[in-house]
Amino acid sequence: AIIDSSFCDKLPKSLIAHAGVDAITHATEAFVSVAANEFTESHSLKAINLLFQHLPNSYHTGDPHAREMVHHAATLAGLAFSNSYLGINHSLSHKVGAAFHLPHGLTNAVLMPYVIRFNASERPTRMGIYPGYDHPIAKQRYAAIAKHLGLEGKTDDELCEAYCQAILRLMDDLEMPNTFEKCGISEKAYFEQINDMALAAFDDQCTPANPRFPLTSELKQILIDSYHG
Repeated sequence: AIIDSSFCDKLPKSLIAHAGVDAITHATEAFVSVAANEFTESHSLKAINLLFQHLPNSYHTGDPHAREMVHHAATLAGLAFSNSYLGINHSLSHKVGAAFHLPHGLTNAVLMPYVIRFNASERPTRMGIYPGYDHPIAKQRYAAIAKHLGLEGKTDDELCEAYCQAILRLMDDLEMPNTFEKCGISEKAYFEQINDMALAAFDDQCTPANPRFPLTSELKQILIDSYHG
């Protein structure tokens, strides 16, 4: 890979935001994937830390060091998900983006808090396919990310929600809408296509590595929740 942050010098600010949060999604999904391992976990955590630390400055000021750190973080996240795969955040994002021509990083960002809350269940409807564990651990993994970022919470539930809120605060700082309604998608058009998007997301190549294997109806509910917020 050519890791040269000067490529971003003349890009619109929105692309800096969208690509940066896309990298956070890569690292987050890689960390909770059923195929996560010691190598991908370390890359994921370092990437998330660097992105939360440097992405706002890269977006607002274009500081060269911040841009470089975001590039390094995005590459670390790529190393992680290339070896542990992704999950339903990307499965759903692919379908919404294709249907309504929204930037990929933006659709990932809108979906991420809802996907985290869905995955962070101790009693999922179904376990992931071929999980590398004998009981659901996604909640503990999201909590570990929150702890790594220095977020506060007395329980894993509180830490998971703290991570969701940190993502939403970052999106606000980056001037990103946090629902598909705010992205400008027509409610009528969205709900006309929601069943097709949910079914297509179920068959997406990213779905099998998700820590909680979804029903199509559950994917539809995530899409419903992420429209109005």
